[in-house]
Amino acid sequence: MSTTVLEMPPRLDEIDGMVLSIKDTARTCLSEEKIASLEVALSEALANAVKHGLSPNLDVPIKVTVVQTDKELKLQIVDAGEPGPVNLFEDVKDLDDIDPMAESGRGLSLIRFCVDRLHFEPQGNRNFLELVFTSDLNA
Repeated sequence: MSTTVLEMPPRLDEIDGMVLSIKDTARTCLSEEKIASLEVALSEALANAVKHGLSPNLDVPIKVTVVQTDKELKLQIVDAGEPGPVNLFEDVKDLDDIDPMAESGRGLSLIRFCVDRLHFEPQGNRNFLELVFTSDLNA
C-alpha cells in the first residue's frame, strides 16, 4: 500500500496541476479509460470544494490523500467548507436527465457516474469525500 498526501490552494487555477499529478500515480493500477473517469470525477470534486466551500475565504488548503493498493485507488478529499448535507450524493440526477449545455448542476452526477464507489461525510467544519476506483489492470 502506498499513501501520498497532497495539498492544493483553494483556487480553480490549481485544479489542473493536482489532477495531472494524481493521474501519473494512477497509471500503475488503472487503465486509460478509468484514468479518464478519475480525471473528470477529481476535477469536479475539487471544483466543488473551491466554489462551494469556505476554503477560499479561509485560505485553508484542500487536502487530497491518495491511497493506492493492488486492488484500488482511493482519493480522499478534505476541504474546510461549510458542511454539506449527509445525503449530498444520494439523490443526484441520472446523466441522461442533465442538460449537457448547462453551465452548472452536473458535477455531483458526473462524480457519481465516474467512480466505482464513493463516501461523503460532513465532519464539523470540513467535508470528507472519498472517491474509489477499482484497479482494472492485471485483472
